[in-house]
Amino acid sequence: MTHPDQKHAGEQENGLASARLAALAGASSDAIVNKLLDGTIVSWNAGAERLFGYSADEMQGASVYRLIPPELHHEEERILERVARGEQIVRLETTRIRKDGSIVPIELTVTPVRDHSGTIVGASSIKHDLTERHQAAETQARLASIVETSDDAILSKTLDGIVVTWNAGAERIYGYEPGEIIGRSIELLVPDDLRDEEREILRRVARGEHVAHYETRRRSRDGNEIEISLTISPLRDRSGVIVGASSIQRDITERKRGEAALRQAAKMEAIGRLSAGLAHDFNNQLHALSGFAGFAGRDPNLGRTARQDLTQIQKAVERMASLTRQLLAFARQQVLAPQTLDLNMAVADAYPMLQRLLGSDIDLQFAPANAPTWVRVDRAQLVQVLMNLVINARDALVGGGQILVRTASVDVEPGEVWDRLGVPAEPGSYAELVVQDTGKGIAPEHLPRIFEPFYTTKQVGRGTGLGLATVEGIVSQSGGHIQVESAVDRGTSIRVLLPLSDSSELRPTHTPPAAASRPRAEGRLLVVDDEDLVRAVVARALEDEGYDVMKARNGREAIACLEKANGSINLVIADIVMPEMGGRQLGEEMDRRFPSIPVVWMSGHLRDEGLPLRGPLGDQPFLQKPVSSDQLLQTVAQVLQRQAIG
Repeated sequence: MTHPDQKHAGEQENGLASARLAALAGASSDAIVNKLLDGTIVSWNAGAERLFGYSADEMQGASVYRLIPPELHHEEERILERVARGEQIVRLETTRIRKDGSIVPIELTVTPVRDHSGTIVGASSIKHDLTERHQAAETQARLASIVETSDDAILSKTLDGIVVTWNAGAERIYGYEPGEIIGRSIELLVPDDLRDEEREILRRVARGEHVAHYETRRRSRDGNEIEISLTISPLRDRSGVIVGASSIQRDITERKRGEAALRQAAKMEAIGRLSAGLAHDFNNQLHALSGFAGFAGRDPNLGRTARQDLTQIQKAVERMASLTRQLLAFARQQVLAPQTLDLNMAVADAYPMLQRLLGSDIDLQFAPANAPTWVRVDRAQLVQVLMNLVINARDALVGGGQILVRTASVDVEPGEVWDRLGVPAEPGSYAELVVQDTGKGIAPEHLPRIFEPFYTTKQVGRGTGLGLATVEGIVSQSGGHIQVESAVDRGTSIRVLLPLSDSSELRPTHTPPAAASRPRAEGRLLVVDDEDLVRAVVARALEDEGYDVMKARNGREAIACLEKANGSINLVIADIVMPEMGGRQLGEEMDRRFPSIPVVWMSGHLRDEGLPLRGPLGDQPFLQKPVSSDQLLQTVAQVLQRQAIG
């Protein structure tokens, strides 16, 4: 029999325990809810108020199903059935409804509640809000998705360089699958000469440094080196200790090639402008030299030796003029008019310039076709094609070798594929230009892409990737086709096919001298040139012929002379490139104010330098310096004759 004092002490202890439990429930951040086995809520703590938004007064006596989405009512019924059997539900993840109608993810633990006799009369549930955990998991999943779908290589490694994680971007850039690289040293990707650099970067990370946008080189699975930009940061454990490094690596090989190509293009443009300027000035001096030599050669008292010397001077002028024309062709970017020419002669004319492009360790050979091969192409573009192919062949020769340039006539049969894209050429006869080298050849995987702009297999800075793209564009515009045959260590042969042209289409570049057939020189002419020697030579040739000649140093002086002459000037002979007012401005001003006065243009540049390509000014005669006196006089006579008839 229990003593009354013992019973009282037990009741006190139970009361204290209940009070402690009530205090714990009230202070808990989780929702603690007691309910009967039919789901009627009998207690509702402050954590439940915070989680669901209902007060204790609103929920005590209410059904727990108010908090449960309809589609989960059956789940609650099963939970209550299991609890009634004495089971405990531990950490079940499910969802509930807040007072505002929003859905909240929870983790649920439910235990049976018994009365004094041990009979299960209800259930006690603890509901933990999983919103933050779910948000963190979603954030982590999104980050994982970003990492996995990134085009960049995102990887992590230990401080001694062992790869721990490897995303799909790393696999695409480097060619290694995760199973092939995880657990191995990162130095597998590092060129031998950069391994000390990699170790120093890891030492910096171990000290807590962050290395951002560091540009370096790495090696892919196929052995090729690629340019990368890497950002590397320390990885810390929960206690803040640095245990590794995370790295984001971006393949910038194409960007580097593009930058190098732009630098090369800018450099070539500068060289082109310099070359064009030098050639222009050089042509002016050659013009003067040729003119004065011609004047001296007219002296009937000239001795035989002196006359031979003057002849040699004229030949030297012609050779130098040819060189400056090639220099101008190299400098040009515009599309020029096609002409009918012999492919053999065009290659032979360019041969000395090609030799100067090559080193002494390269043997350049030319094997011309047995007969003239007439093609209708732009001479400057043809020279550019030839030069690009020879330079490309030169770059493939390591330690010397041979380049063979060959021309021939070939017949294409119906359906014969003569294009690298598999397009058949029209059947018939063609001229063939071949540039063949004994170099290192082109690997099969690179061969399909060598004509793509900015694609190059050369080291960064050694090639722009534009040379062969330019060749293909020019050949295509000329109605031709191109083929490449190459094998590693066996050299490369690039064959260009151009439509043959009828030699009867050939038009002489210069009108043959026919001084005796020229009409009598009459009229007043205006010579406009900023070069004193050129102006003097041209004026003297015209005055000796019998013309009345006025002179001006630039377009501004020329306009003043035209105004002063009041319509008495029959023809203007003008340079194109001049200070103050050049040929373009002079032509536009004359077209507006003196449209009836014809112009003969002269320049040390090519025709379209500063001159309109269309309209009346673009149709005026053009003389490329240096100009012989006979050519000048014949052109002037023809223009004046047309003017008189018209």
